[in-house]
Amino acid sequence: MKLIKRLSTSITATLDSAVGQLENHDAIVEATIKQTRQSVAKTKARINTLRQQQHTYETQLKEAREQFDLWTERAANLAKDDQAKALQCVARRNQYEAEIGRLSYSAEQQKDLIRDVSHNLQKLQSKLDEMTQKHNLMRSRQTVADVNRAVATVSSDNSISETFERWESAVLEHEFAVSDACTRDPLDAELTRNEDEADLLAQLQLIQADAKPNQAEKNNE
Repeated sequence: MKLIKRLSTSITATLDSAVGQLENHDAIVEATIKQTRQSVAKTKARINTLRQQQHTYETQLKEAREQFDLWTERAANLAKDDQAKALQCVARRNQYEAEIGRLSYSAEQQKDLIRDVSHNLQKLQSKLDEMTQKHNLMRSRQTVADVNRAVATVSSDNSISETFERWESAVLEHEFAVSDACTRDPLDAELTRNEDEADLLAQLQLIQADAKPNQAEKNNE
């Protein structure tokens, strides 16, 4: 019996340790998922910022091209009548041409950056979805394991069975006592008592009958 209890205690301790490890794993995975979710949110915010910057580059590039066309047209119109101003227009035209080159390069770089960050976001999101799915699956499996553990613990606890047995015995004793009290026939009890008294009376009469001859003999003496 002691050996069984020791084995039961050992198994319970092992199960408790396993459950503790599962809880630690759950906490670690949950923390990792939380960090990954935060990274996804930050990456999405970063992409929005990059797209806003790209929109700014494209707007500036459009304006620079419009200015380039404008100063080109002005230079052409002033070339015959006012060469000096026409040259100034060409200089402005060249400035916007350089600005167009700079903005075009920046816009292309921005597109590449957005593409790379978006690709990383997809990988992060896929990883997050995978971890979340596995986490939910492991939690479900752990729930089943916890239920099985509880059933196994109750099944292996002999003291509970013994307690139920002692309890049932005590209840049966009370039930029998109450049953006897409730099923006792009053008439039967009265008649039995009368019969017992009659028997005792008969015995007394015999004693008295035996005592009379002995008393007579003593009187004759």
